[in-house]
Amino acid sequence: MFLFNKIYRPITARPFLSDKSYMEYPPCERLSPYVTCYWTEDGERVEKIGKENGILIIPDTCMDILVQINHTRNTVSGGLCALQDEPGIAAARKGTDKISYFAIRFYFWAASLFIDHNFQGTCNGMVELDALGSDWKKLFDMFFYITDVNGRIVLTEEFLLRKLDGREGDSRLFNSVYKILNTSGREAVKEVCEFACVSQRQMERICLREVGVPLKRISNLVRYQNVWKEMVLSRDFDVQDAVYRYGYTDQPHLLKEFKRFHGLSPEEARRFAYHNQ
Repeated sequence: MFLFNKIYRPITARPFLSDKSYMEYPPCERLSPYVTCYWTEDGERVEKIGKENGILIIPDTCMDILVQINHTRNTVSGGLCALQDEPGIAAARKGTDKISYFAIRFYFWAASLFIDHNFQGTCNGMVELDALGSDWKKLFDMFFYITDVNGRIVLTEEFLLRKLDGREGDSRLFNSVYKILNTSGREAVKEVCEFACVSQRQMERICLREVGVPLKRISNLVRYQNVWKEMVLSRDFDVQDAVYRYGYTDQPHLLKEFKRFHGLSPEEARRFAYHNQ
C-alpha cells in the first residue's frame, strides 16, 4: 500500500473547530494510511449557515462509519456515511436523550478494505449499520460497557487490524489513486488509466464498486480539496495562480466548481472556516 496519507490529507469546512464537544484522535501508525482520524461528539452543536441551523458538511473525500450511542434508551444506531460530491447540512439534534457519537473516518481509497460492500449507488447516501455486517454491530455494542474514548479506540483498532490482515486491495485502484493524488487531481482520465494499465471502462467499474463514484469525479474532488486546503491555510493564496496550477480552464471555472462542491463562495467559506476558532 502506498502511503497516500503522506501526500494528501483532506480537511473539513471547519478545520479550526475549537468546540470542545467535538474531538479528533489520530490512528495508530499501521492504520494511518487508511484512517484519517477517529472523532467523537457529545451534546448538541449548532452552527448557523444562512437560514439553516445545522452543521455544514462538505465533500472531504472520506467515508465515515458514524455510530450514535443513546445512553437514555440503551440503543446503538448509525452506519456508513458514503462519499459525498455535494455539500449538505446536518441538522442539529433535538430532544432530551443523552447521546454521544463515535466515528471512524476512512480515506476514500481505504473503506472497501474494511467493509465488504458494493459502493455503487451509495454516493451522498447512508448505508445502515446492519448492512455492514454483524461483526460491526457487535463491535459497537461493546461501547455500552467501554465508555472511555481511549478504550473505544483500542477496541476499534484491534478490530480494524484483524479486518486488514491479509487484505491487499485492488492494485489497479491504488495505482490510479496514486496518479490522481500525485498530480493534485489535474490528470485526465485517459492518462490515469494508462498509468494503471487498465481500460477506462474497467476502471469505471472498479471505482464505482470500491469508491462509489466515477474516476473523473474522484479527480475533481481531490482537486477541489487541494484548492480548499490552500485557500484556507495560505495567506498568499492567489486564485489566478491556482487556476494555472490545478488545471482549470479559467477563474470562473474554478469558482463555479468550488461553489458546487462547497456550497459557499471562497470568501464565505473562509469566513465560516475561521468562525469561533
